[in-house]
Amino acid sequence: MRKRRVVAALTGAVTLMTSLAVATSPAAAAVEATPPSLSDFTLVRTNTNLQSIVDDLDAELPKLGVQNILKQANRDDAPKGSDCTSPALDTMTRSVKRKFCFNAGDRDTEKWMPQGVTTVADAQDDQYWGEKQAILVSWYSKESNPAKGVRVSFLDPDTGNYQHVLLVYPYVNSYGNASYEAVTTPQAGDGTSVHAGGIVWYGNYLYVVDTKRGIRVFDMRYIFDIKSASNGDVTDSAQVGRQSGTYYSYGYRYVMPQVAGWSNPDGVASFPSGHKCKTSGPQKFSYVALDRSTEPDTLITGEYCAKQDDPDTYGRVARWPLDGSTGMPKTSGGVWQATHAYRLPQPRVQGAVATSGRWYLHSTGNGATGPGYLRAAEAGSGSTGVLNSVTNNLEVAIGVEDLSYWPGKDELWTVTEHPGKRIVYATGRP
Repeated sequence: MRKRRVVAALTGAVTLMTSLAVATSPAAAAVEATPPSLSDFTLVRTNTNLQSIVDDLDAELPKLGVQNILKQANRDDAPKGSDCTSPALDTMTRSVKRKFCFNAGDRDTEKWMPQGVTTVADAQDDQYWGEKQAILVSWYSKESNPAKGVRVSFLDPDTGNYQHVLLVYPYVNSYGNASYEAVTTPQAGDGTSVHAGGIVWYGNYLYVVDTKRGIRVFDMRYIFDIKSASNGDVTDSAQVGRQSGTYYSYGYRYVMPQVAGWSNPDGVASFPSGHKCKTSGPQKFSYVALDRSTEPDTLITGEYCAKQDDPDTYGRVARWPLDGSTGMPKTSGGVWQATHAYRLPQPRVQGAVATSGRWYLHSTGNGATGPGYLRAAEAGSGSTGVLNSVTNNLEVAIGVEDLSYWPGKDELWTVTEHPGKRIVYATGRP
């Protein structure tokens, strides 16, 4: 398969402001975080040709809706009920309201890492997709030869069964035919899999964060069934896309192609090594969530940042307005501009969600053996500021990741990432 290379670089100016807190000792000083600038939070539409390529794939390949995918979910051997347990929960100090397990292969594999979570409560006000409900989990491929990109598990909470769907990037191959490839960064180059640290299902669309670029958009109405295609092959786990007239999918039955993209104005951004962050410049898109309590609904994006001395490098979160009538971004002049941005009160935040003015943060720092943390915080009345903690860190499961809020059940959902310690669970809000 011929690949194309896309290279972009982005640098940002760094600003720093500190203030001193008076203490009894002249040497004692506290450094306070400063509000971020909204001008750093702008996305522009890219990949404008993708829908036409997906339309060409639609003419070639059969597709299946979410309800039917849930009904025939092939991962039906995961532990259920009281049999669904995980050592990841050994550190929990809060009660678990609901939980779901992966089967042994997905629980233990080191080839795929779960990251993002979203539910049907993000997708629909009535919290149903037809007659079904669903919980979705994103995974990124740890393999490099080839990097297989991103897959999403569609889990039916009524049965505990789930089905993987491979996310793909559509393109026109050298013969002029519609094809697709793994979702990588840089796209169409010899890059690694997109981390997919957070996902949101909103209306017909699935929003997936791409750490250094922005947000990719997929459409639930275009989930193609490669197994049922007359020219599809799901027996070959080493190939993807159209090869000599046959469509491959790394062995997965279903593929869902990207239909749109929203990127930093200058493309792929650069960040310090070691998971560190800058004080200003384009945001790192580490996770994403939905807040349905705002008007309009807003996407929440945020940064995972390693511990640094400057609290301005703990990370930032931002709100992005959505158009509830279309499920797409609410833009002005073709630009998607964040309406609010805040500094985080601590580093190593893996997920953030907000509802009714209160923020909930997941953080880590204890590796594969120590607890993760859940904290509640609040923002001031301005469009920028610093989140102020209203609870201390509460110990939760080991390796917690993205967060999603289910309003009708008042549940905070997450997934844990470490091999052997993977589980999807919900707890109540602090």
